[in-house]
Amino acid sequence: MDKVSSYTSWQPLEEVIVGRAYTPDYFDFIENATVRDQLGLILEETNEDLNNLQKTCETYGAVVKRPGLIDKHFFERINIDDAGPPLPPLTPRDWQISLGDKLLRVLPVDELDIICADYGDQVINPHEQFAKANHVPGDMPGGARTQIKFDPNCILNDASASCIVRCGTDIFFDNSDYLTSVQSKWIQENVLDSRYRYHEAITDGHGDAVFAILKPGVLLSSKWDDQLDLDADFPGWDVSKLEHSTISHAMAVGKFKEENFNGAWYVQGQTPTNEFTKFVDTYLKEWVGYVSDTVFDVNCLVLDEENVIFSAYNKQVFDYCEKHRINPIISELRHSYFWDGGVSCCTQDIRRKGGLETYL
Repeated sequence: MDKVSSYTSWQPLEEVIVGRAYTPDYFDFIENATVRDQLGLILEETNEDLNNLQKTCETYGAVVKRPGLIDKHFFERINIDDAGPPLPPLTPRDWQISLGDKLLRVLPVDELDIICADYGDQVINPHEQFAKANHVPGDMPGGARTQIKFDPNCILNDASASCIVRCGTDIFFDNSDYLTSVQSKWIQENVLDSRYRYHEAITDGHGDAVFAILKPGVLLSSKWDDQLDLDADFPGWDVSKLEHSTISHAMAVGKFKEENFNGAWYVQGQTPTNEFTKFVDTYLKEWVGYVSDTVFDVNCLVLDEENVIFSAYNKQVFDYCEKHRINPIISELRHSYFWDGGVSCCTQDIRRKGGLETYL
């Protein structure tokens, strides 16, 4: 049996990676107690929610793997004034994707190395050759490790795996800011084979936050699908375009009002102090995205054709699921609006039951 086998987003989930955030003690060095406490609460609650997401996946029969964390002592030696702390291994779907029986590592994140090593030659890592030629010992979990050094000429530099949506023999590439047509062509030629058909989807964003296939014939989309022709690409399918995102509701009822929100990041249920805001905007710029553009209600994880995990309640989504006899499961991610990462981003399916089929 292939260890990597995932041809769609909806076949029964058998194995999945769930991300991880730093623990609060990684930031004990922050002298300002207010900043330290606010960041610590976000990290603590994020890990609580990710642990609950793991339990939900396991309840429905999936094997869950979790990345480790960079060694704390090594982390503390990083000069925060230079580049800020590195991203935690929170959103594996942004960095890698299973395409059939191949695992493509668009961005080889160190903390995922141990997990990916188990999949042997099914892993495709275009950075690997350069990394081997530039071996640097690191103080990482599991002993001496190799910290990946990126090939400045690697074709997939600055690409995101979240721009690829799978539908059996049909693959959709969101050729926009995070995945160029040249990069898509490289993936077609070096990862996939002649059984696949390719579609260009342009959304100026991440495809997995623009439309999501819940099962054959059933598709959720968002306000960013204007440049897509879903009726032509998915003929006869029932498409539900979301009219309202849960982030709008969160801002309406939360303490952090819209007039205090710059569109980049938002902390649900609290008003960050000026000191914390300055800290994030100065040192954690690589952590946050631009959440006002992200429709988290589409960013979901399908367990099988009858069960789908969402991070929050959305009436239109839940009514649509009821119409198609799908059980919507809430696994809350309280700080999606800080990390700019939903359920799909925070997970990466490795193996699903079933093979390659044509649905369109």
